[in-house]
Amino acid sequence: MLCRPFDSPLAVQIAKRRVEEEYAVVGTWEETNITLTVLEHYIPRYFARATTIYPIFAEKLKNRNRNNRKPIVDEDVKAMVRRNFTNEYEFYNFCKQRLYKQYIAIKRSQLEQVYLS
Repeated sequence: MLCRPFDSPLAVQIAKRRVEEEYAVVGTWEETNITLTVLEHYIPRYFARATTIYPIFAEKLKNRNRNNRKPIVDEDVKAMVRRNFTNEYEFYNFCKQRLYKQYIAIKRSQLEQVYLS
């Protein structure tokens, strides 16, 4: 019930806290390579070699979830959705930013290892 009413700022704050406390990684298919790199590093038991294995199967998966009947959405409709989903966009951007921070931390650590070797 805390998530009501729609587009609730409180619900977004609760979701952000839960992501921070309960999830090692929250990724996105938009950034598949970054997501897989972070998953591989943070949860190696399940995602070891994911960045190596995924490209082998990526071509086969490419059209699997394609929506061939995707309608064209007018720009005014997109703008209306953006206005009405401001908190949802905030949450999405929070998760993406967190993913990028994790990725940068991994890359920084790898660079430090190279320079210190």
